Amino acid sequence: MSPSQVESSGLRKIRLYEQLHERLRAEILAGAVPEGVVLTEAALADLVGSSRAPVRQALQMLFDGGLIARLNGRGFIVGKTGTPPKRIKLGDFLGKLFDEDGDRPVFAWQALYEDVERIVVHRSFFGRYRINENELARHFGVGRAVARDVLLRLETLGITEKDENFRWSIVPLDSQRIRDLYEVREQIEPVALASALGGLSRDHVDTMLARLSQALADYPDVSASTMYELELDLHLRSLQACPNKEFLSILKRTHCILTLSKHIVGSRIKRPEYEPFLSEHIGVFKMVQNRDEEGLRKAMRDHIRNSQPSVQARAAYIREQYQPDEYPFIV
Repeated sequence: MSPSQVESSGLRKIRLYEQLHERLRAEILAGAVPEGVVLTEAALADLVGSSRAPVRQALQMLFDGGLIARLNGRGFIVGKTGTPPKRIKLGDFLGKLFDEDGDRPVFAWQALYEDVERIVVHRSFFGRYRINENELARHFGVGRAVARDVLLRLETLGITEKDENFRWSIVPLDSQRIRDLYEVREQIEPVALASALGGLSRDHVDTMLARLSQALADYPDVSASTMYELELDLHLRSLQACPNKEFLSILKRTHCILTLSKHIVGSRIKRPEYEPFLSEHIGVFKMVQNRDEEGLRKAMRDHIRNSQPSVQARAAYIREQYQPDEYPFIV
């Protein structure tokens, strides 16, 4: 759905925190989220794919409405004060709330996120630039709060950042930063995935392998969005089972590497005749399937190490062959 479609449908007039509040309120009142479930800003923000600010507002509204209570500094609990917490995963009850295609709320920032991400990632190859939040909002015809939600999302992926004066800028994706990001990934991702072994079910692994095998058979007739989803299968979704959440927080800022190929391969750069990451991902998941922790670490480390030269080459090609597009919100 385009930004103009969202505007005409009236959905943009509803802020993200309002949509969150209404959805959560309905689920709690319907009993779909039982008493005792703990709601935290971090967990909900991950489920929605947003910053914590709108989640914080939605939780406050639920609290004001008497549907949830504060829980000893750990967040909120569904029910009244004194309700015993239940040791259950929030995603078990709320995962479908935000994942079902047929009934997913179109949050205001999501309507323009992909366009802004593409523009900002392309510009990141050419250095550091300021982003004017007001001009961004004006360019897309949205409120400033919506523009801020987009920039906050980009910040979690290491694509944008704020300085000490709260001014937004694009983080340069130069060759040194790509090397630094790959060093972080090479050191942490193999350890994180190995520690996630106990939380990866056979069904999960079988599904991942089936998706990869199909893509390998269809390649190169595979869309850029499918290729990106396959990257997320390994480098995001499977890693969620890692018990060390600090690892995941650090790795999130390296995801700008994944967005690089999503926005340029097949559009500004011709798709290669052979894409090695498909077979390398299969090799990693085979190690997961066999519960081979040592082999898994090596396969993951080799895959990350092998992918850096092609990413560096793609970034260098963009810098050499293209000039950055001009937008009024980038200065």
